Parts: sequence; C-alpha cells; structure tokens
Amino acid sequence: MIIPTEYANLQSRDKGYVYFQEFIPNNDSDIRVIIIGEKAFAIKRMTRENDFRASGSGRIIYDKNDIDKNCIQVAFDVNNKIKSQSIAYDFVFDENNNPLIVEISYGFAVVPYDACPGYWDSALNWHEGKFNPQEWIIEECIK
Repeated sequence: MIIPTEYANLQSRDKGYVYFQEFIPNNDSDIRVIIIGEKAFAIKRMTRENDFRASGSGRIIYDKNDIDKNCIQVAFDVNNKIKSQSIAYDFVFDENNNPLIVEISYGFAVVPYDACPGYWDSALNWHEGKFNPQEWIIEECIK
C-alpha cells in the first residue's frame, strides 16, 4: 500500500474532472464501423430490451443494407484526419437522421466481426466475401 506497484506507476495522474456526453434519444441501435488502413467493415448493434445501450447486447445485424453508408464515409473522413491504423467508431443518429460519433476506440473484440459478409474500401466500393482483419492490422504495421 505504501510502495506502488510497477503497474500503478504507469497510470496517469489525471484527476479532478468529469466528462459529460449529450444523450441522443430514440435510437434502437448503433452502427460500429472499424477502419483498418483503407478498408472498413461494420455491424449494426441493436439495443438491449428496456435499455439504450447497444454495445455488448449480442444482438447484431450483419446485412450491409442495414449500415448507413454515411457512417462509413464519416469514419473514413475522421480517420484520414487522425491517421489511425486500426480504430472503431460508434455512431447513433440525431433527430434529423445525421450520424453522430459517440465513441472512438482503439480496441475491439474479434469474434463478433467474423460473420461480416464483406467490407468497403476508402472509395466506398463494397467487396463481398470473408476477410481476416487481423491480417490487415499486420499489413498496416509492416507498412
């Protein structure tokens, strides 16, 4: 308790602040878009019953026609600015059906995306078929 662990020493010293995020009502799902290099794949995550959260619900739609392409475009646009090799963007929609990013994450689980039927390239062309995003990450690191 007196001598901190090595892990504790690596933690930031941030304290004394709080983040607030506006609640966007009337969303029964979110869209998660993952960008790796110049490729993107996405899923639609339905909310839990009597809950506003979609993350972790396990209720996933993989059909590309249920993914708003504006989310894909916005994800590529933002990623071109922040220059991430591999990143996930979570979107909900405002009352005018505009996509809003509500979370950005560098880490994501692998298994939920194995059933994705294809991916988009940065020109928003759809590529049907199975793919291995872990290979894409390795390719990006080698670049």
